[in-house]
Amino acid sequence: MSVHPARSDIHRGSDVLEVLTGEYALISLPPDTVLTLPAMGELRVLVQDPVEITLILEVAAWELIAAQHPDAKANRGYRAVRLAQDFPLETVGVMAKLTNALAQAGVSIMAYSTFKTDVVLVRQWELNTALGALWDLRF
Repeated sequence: MSVHPARSDIHRGSDVLEVLTGEYALISLPPDTVLTLPAMGELRVLVQDPVEITLILEVAAWELIAAQHPDAKANRGYRAVRLAQDFPLETVGVMAKLTNALAQAGVSIMAYSTFKTDVVLVRQWELNTALGALWDLRF
């Protein structure tokens, strides 16, 4: 299996893994940060809790606002792999299946779920290993 820099769908049976285009940054900001996010990029995630704000943005989008946030901690070099299959909310174990396969392959991840999908961020240099670990999964 090869990975192309452009967005690609990897089909195996009825499963679809979607590798999103671009490099992503995982950013931590103080919880009281006021943000205006750029209206660009295929993926923008904001999680706010009492301890911090976590952002996932394409690196190019982060670079547009990074200077406004000197207290931010940003890690670059992530790729996003999305399970492009809509599971009912009552489905049990989807993320567990993804994360277990990646853990067994020794791939460090940042994972999150939305209403309709599950996404894992992996380091660029671990993308092929991650895709190999996910290749044979069935949902």
